[in-house]
Amino acid sequence: MTWDEDTIRALKDSDVDVVSYIPDSVISDLIGRIERDEEFTTVPVAREEEAIAIVSGAWLGGQRGAVVCQSSGLANTINALGSLSKPWGLPFVGVVSRRGNLGEYNLAQVAAGYGMPDILDAVGIRHCPLDEGDDVAKTIRMAADTAFQTHEPYIVLTERRLTGGSE
Repeated sequence: MTWDEDTIRALKDSDVDVVSYIPDSVISDLIGRIERDEEFTTVPVAREEEAIAIVSGAWLGGQRGAVVCQSSGLANTINALGSLSKPWGLPFVGVVSRRGNLGEYNLAQVAAGYGMPDILDAVGIRHCPLDEGDDVAKTIRMAADTAFQTHEPYIVLTERRLTGGSE
């Protein structure tokens, strides 16, 4: 299986119902597979903060959500994470392509992508990297289980060696 197939299997195993996403070339195959999968309700958004609102509403409605985006976009959600998700116990699992790190050529991606672990730490959002050689399905399942059991977001940062990065 590919990493994106493993991710989808893990989201299903974790009873994720709603996936909100913003298009990103690095994870376009994952997004396409999720869109085609009838087991998920998919909600494309124009801004990443909207994705946080969508999965928060899903949780309040009794469903589990996932956010799929890139790390620069996740940086746009810091206020929503810090003032909505974290204090009000609105969990979701984030599958985030980490940009701006090893092998990144797009300088606009560097500030948020390289610093994303520190940014998430600063607002108290738990996270882990997911890299080539890691058990993708197990990591995503554990992140989702942690999120939904603790009522807090959990972000999985997929590294370029896993995703193939920007082309």
